[in-house]
Amino acid sequence: MLPRMSPRDPDAPLEVDGVPVLLAPVTGPAHAGLVFRVGLVDEPLARRGITHLLEHLVAPGTARSGTHRDSRTETEHVYFHAQGTDEEIAAFLTGVCDRLRDLPVDRIAPERDALRAEAAGRRADWMPMWRHGARDFGMPSYPELGLDALTAEHLGDWAARWFTRENAALWVGGEAIPAGLKLDLPSGERRPAPAPSSTLPSTPAYFVAGETDLGWDTVVPRGPRAAVFANLLERRMIRELPAGPGDAERIRTRYEPRADGTARIVATIELRPDDAEAALGALVRLLDELAGGQIDEAEVAAVTELTADGLRTARQRGARLPGQAFNLLTGHPLQSLGEAVAAVREVTRDDVAEVAARAYRSGLLMTPAGTRTELPGYTAAPAASAETVPGRVHHGRGNRALRLVAGPDGVSVDDGESIASVRYDACAALLAWPDGGRQLIGEDAVVVRAEPALYRRAGRVTAEIDARVPADRRIDLAAREPAAIPRPPRTRWFRSGA
Repeated sequence: MLPRMSPRDPDAPLEVDGVPVLLAPVTGPAHAGLVFRVGLVDEPLARRGITHLLEHLVAPGTARSGTHRDSRTETEHVYFHAQGTDEEIAAFLTGVCDRLRDLPVDRIAPERDALRAEAAGRRADWMPMWRHGARDFGMPSYPELGLDALTAEHLGDWAARWFTRENAALWVGGEAIPAGLKLDLPSGERRPAPAPSSTLPSTPAYFVAGETDLGWDTVVPRGPRAAVFANLLERRMIRELPAGPGDAERIRTRYEPRADGTARIVATIELRPDDAEAALGALVRLLDELAGGQIDEAEVAAVTELTADGLRTARQRGARLPGQAFNLLTGHPLQSLGEAVAAVREVTRDDVAEVAARAYRSGLLMTPAGTRTELPGYTAAPAASAETVPGRVHHGRGNRALRLVAGPDGVSVDDGESIASVRYDACAALLAWPDGGRQLIGEDAVVVRAEPALYRRAGRVTAEIDARVPADRRIDLAAREPAAIPRPPRTRWFRSGA
């Protein structure tokens, strides 16, 4: 739905206090949402969780019966949404903006606890980290490591930078903008999303995950062709992967448009342990068939109609408005329902085949542990570094094959089988324990565990790391239990001839 025009000025889009507005009628209760162009991609790893904590701070508590409020921090944006009467919607969104200007800092501690409780029930998605590393679009894979270190000053600075009228848009599903709505936001600037990074030298690639995790993701140009492909992929997976009770509910695909004009397509399968090998083989075979153009024209026609029906249903509920508001924020064209449906219906079998081939070439496969790792056409995603940094070598206590290398440019650990190196100028975060243990996380997601107690003559390594890693990348952690502190292996010595 295109933004309706103000009756006072036919050439000016609707706005509230400088925030652009998308307005469309809906069936059912009125609702509205305020979206900001900031999300996980904007957080440095050492401040991971700052946007989510800020969202919790400014979103008020439970709504009364019959109304609905929610807020969410996504990969590239944050939104606050309310459904109910005009008065309730206006009060909710006005209150969000008021609290952004005057943060309720007394609630930081309880909201931290709430976020930890949320995280305990969240299933990790490891594919972003393996594709992008410990930065920008890799952030969704990481826990909220920065929560404990966040201060009222950090949160205030974050709000002033990102939560401004120029970096916001409002959508309203109803007949008019709610009376009394005030969006008292500070002035700022529109913030574009960062360009996605990559740690993959080549694709298609794979990595080994947990015992029962099977998934695949890819990045393709966004648009109706890609959306139809995602829906067709799910349909084929349900039909062709190992069948059993409830299998259709365990198979999902998602189509996630991005601000840079691409879209992430992700497919996940919740496996039963006995199905892992068969499911992996079936998924690899299906992706290969689709990439080779084995796509039925009649099925594409059926999927395009289902996709069009989904757009019409979403239009009636006002569910297209959040995506349109995000398009407005990121400079993408706004489409009416008729335009969007027409674009979907123009998608042909050849269009879907082209997307399938491109998706295969960019694919990243997450395979369950214990399944085969020799997959024709796939290369292993790098899990280690190519070489150590120059520096002093400290051999392991009781294990001379283990080496810690510390130099002016970074730190490496070589265990004789693989190398992990993190350069200081590419260190995303430093985890620090009071006992001297240090863990460096590189921007490429490689982790170096520098435990001086495990190495000979490594007492000064901790001080060197602390001096060279910038303070804003450091995360100080609570003391570890003694049993959690790594110790060198015990060596038994015997007299000659004993």
